[in-house]
Amino acid sequence: MKALAGLRERLGRRPERKEKGQALLEMTIGTIFLLLIVLIVFEMAMLFYSYIALLNASREGAVYASLHPDMDPASAEYQTYLEVTSNEAEAAGLNTATGYFTITAPIQTECVDGKRDTTVGVHYKIVNPTQGIILPWLGRMGLFQSTTMSAFETMRIREICEP
Repeated sequence: MKALAGLRERLGRRPERKEKGQALLEMTIGTIFLLLIVLIVFEMAMLFYSYIALLNASREGAVYASLHPDMDPASAEYQTYLEVTSNEAEAAGLNTATGYFTITAPIQTECVDGKRDTTVGVHYKIVNPTQGIILPWLGRMGLFQSTTMSAFETMRIREICEP
């Protein structure tokens, strides 16, 4: 072996070094970055899914409000409107508890050319299930712990109105 090492030195090559831990170190660093990317993709997918569910709930509420344009907040129709909208959100897996899910009263436009619209809005506070993950030296790296998102849907009222 010494003769081979001496030959390498004479040819200008470095002598053999022991690199036992190099692959393990590279794997560790690569895995950390891969896990961070997976975490970010998971959180973005969760936000997108929640927004789509919120949009569907606002559409269901807008359909109901367009079919019942004369409901007032004290009527049974209004309670049904709230139930239809929250049931759609709940079916998609959103937390509809007080403080997380809010439904606005339908807003109707003035009658123009025998047509009017109603707008329904829903607001949702999404809490991140990975909010407890805080990385050393990096913190949350801009990832949210909780955020509020809103969706509004406007739909034409089915009845023809008198201008």
